[in-house]
Amino acid sequence: MKDYRPLLLQALDLRLPGLRMRRLCLHKHLPEADALEMHRHTFCQILCYFSGGGTLLTPSAEYQVFSGAIALLPSGMEHGFRESSGRRPLSLAVDFEWEDPMELRFSHLNQSESTGIRHAMSQLNRLKNPDAPEARLMAASAALTILDTQLRSLGILPRENRAMPAFVKKFINLAAGEESQAKSIGDLAGATGYQPDYLNRRFKQITGLTLLQQRDALNLEKAKRFITQGLPMQEVAARIGHDDPNYFSRWFKRHTGMPPSHYVRRPDNSAKKSHAIEPSGLPSPVSSG
Repeated sequence: MKDYRPLLLQALDLRLPGLRMRRLCLHKHLPEADALEMHRHTFCQILCYFSGGGTLLTPSAEYQVFSGAIALLPSGMEHGFRESSGRRPLSLAVDFEWEDPMELRFSHLNQSESTGIRHAMSQLNRLKNPDAPEARLMAASAALTILDTQLRSLGILPRENRAMPAFVKKFINLAAGEESQAKSIGDLAGATGYQPDYLNRRFKQITGLTLLQQRDALNLEKAKRFITQGLPMQEVAARIGHDDPNYFSRWFKRHTGMPPSHYVRRPDNSAKKSHAIEPSGLPSPVSSG
């Protein structure tokens, strides 16, 4: 597209039973383009963002994009992008066809997943003669590694479960507690025995989230639970640390695409948890279990 500067393009046409990988493109947004118009593709597309930020636009909701964000767009779904101020977005687009119907998904890469994808991209970038048989084999291996990592991050394939360090579990348990709304991120970090800046860096390396993103994601889950229990909005806001119900309403809408008064959990959500996505600009919180 004219709004991108391609840094890496790899025509793949890699075919496996039920799967065809068409191409892989690393794009940087151009300075003169701060928005991409709504458009659609005849194939599925996974977008990974490595820098910059903005808003991914779909007909049903808006998703806040940050470094490490990853989205799956089914074939035929309209989507666009609006940049936020700051660093130009750098995104990796993987175009593919899948025999089964796909659904819109939004997640985040942890540090290990992000590093693995960057390493595979580096391998692709170093290929001297892409048409040589050995180069095509190496390209196919790197591309499948990228797609495998993305599908695991999005929950389509089982995500690798790693043991969480004790300090990560402690922060999550503290942030999930009912009394956490009265404490700052610094206080919660201090309760783990670490300095906030150090803990924030280590926490993001392991989980892919900052301390604030983790607590906001947990608070969003709490708010949804309180709303479905029928609590008044003022009480819901107070229980997650927002003294101003109007601010809480704006915060909730920013992360879900709807005001709290319109939020209704579908009865079959629990059965489709691994396959469906609610319109949320926040990644799913990391579990301490």
